[in-house]
Amino acid sequence: MNRPSDQDSLNSLDDDQLVVISLDGRLDAFNVLVLRHQSKVRATCRGIVGMAEADDLTQEAFIKAWDRLSTYRQRGKFAAWLGVIARRSCFDYLRQRQRRPTTSLDRLTEAMGDQFAPESGERSLDEHLLNLELSGSLREALESLPEEQRRAVFYRDVADMEYREIVDATGWSMGTVKSRISRGRSAMRDFLKARQAMERSRADR
Repeated sequence: MNRPSDQDSLNSLDDDQLVVISLDGRLDAFNVLVLRHQSKVRATCRGIVGMAEADDLTQEAFIKAWDRLSTYRQRGKFAAWLGVIARRSCFDYLRQRQRRPTTSLDRLTEAMGDQFAPESGERSLDEHLLNLELSGSLREALESLPEEQRRAVFYRDVADMEYREIVDATGWSMGTVKSRISRGRSAMRDFLKARQAMERSRADR
């Protein structure tokens, strides 16, 4: 394969071609990938961690992508592969931060409505939950789930990954992904309702 040096020629290549060139240590080729995808990666990070930390985590995601470029095997799916790295970086950051926002349970459940119900539509947690930045109660509900359900719910409902992206990221079948999301949502709904009842009981004493 020819490896062009002209910037216009690099810009004309698809993602997979740029990956091949980047693997030769060509930072100029990888920079084309960065410029091509940085807006979407930044938007993903902002949706999960908020605006303040999004730029740093966007940069971190691309650094990790460069370091792990040799592991890329999903031809034609570089954007999805990069998105998984970005989301995992954000999730790791949130776990390390160990912050408990002051959002009350009542506000959280009001924003959620019945959206944790398995019978709800395709997207169980919309912008309301993204804006809550993984509140303390929501994080506890997530952490109460078995590992597979926790990953499935996080990828779909917090990181806003499509079902196919989750299949690609985890290696699970589509049926397994949908089942784990459904069961996880149901368990989280029960967890949060029980927590809400407990909080109201305490307030009534």
